[in-house]
Amino acid sequence: MDFGYVDPDPDFLPGGMGGVFEAIPVFMVIFAIVFIGIVAFVIFVWIRNYKASKNAGMDIFTLETDLATRAANSQMFAPRQTREQKLAELEGLLARGVITRDEYTQARLKILTD
Repeated sequence: MDFGYVDPDPDFLPGGMGGVFEAIPVFMVIFAIVFIGIVAFVIFVWIRNYKASKNAGMDIFTLETDLATRAANSQMFAPRQTREQKLAELEGLLARGVITRDEYTQARLKILTD
């Protein structure tokens, strides 16, 4: 008995799709190679960042927090001192003997001219 089943021939598929089905294994191999390459690159970059962070004395897992804390405590975000505050600090350095009289005079002149 024949139920009308016809074995499809890939060369007679509409639009010439027969070659696409034959190329699927090739595309899968190319995809696998590219995927493995990307994964290897990501691992390579992560290892480099880890080593650079360790050499800089930072923990890779708390890096963002460490950098944010350092930035918050830096002079960049500190409130600006007035001239009076700078001069008072300079006089304190002179009184404690941290700077000489010449250094005091130069620094005072710089503060007053800025």
